[in-house]
Amino acid sequence: MTDIERRVVILSLVSKKRENPDLWGYARLRKSILLLQKEEGVPLGFPFGLERERPVSPELQLFLEKMMFENDIEVENTPSGFRRVIGKHGQILLRKNPGIIDRYEEQINRVFEMIRDMSLTDLRVAARNSYLAHPE
Repeated sequence: MTDIERRVVILSLVSKKRENPDLWGYARLRKSILLLQKEEGVPLGFPFGLERERPVSPELQLFLEKMMFENDIEVENTPSGFRRVIGKHGQILLRKNPGIIDRYEEQINRVFEMIRDMSLTDLRVAARNSYLAHPE
């Protein structure tokens, strides 16, 4: 998967909104990306390892930081804390790449429906279980 495809998949997930004020905190986003990769088989290619009983990916963290630096994702301060939203460059990427969105839309929707009302604690458990069920 190319970096553009990775970006568009992640942006497609971040574009999903509901009433949950915890969408998209940093931990929730990272765990949801793990579920996209492990449970739905989206070939994002981020390696994960366990740290303090939680799956982490330094490569994913760096990739998300780069996305924020390049205005794909912006950080918004809300009453519930800092949340990730689509940035100006991210909006352009989504508009220019509908084929990528179409290719992974079902998987993105399934993960979103699974996590949209889930507490962060439950999401952490789901991510850990997914990591353990799908070893690298």
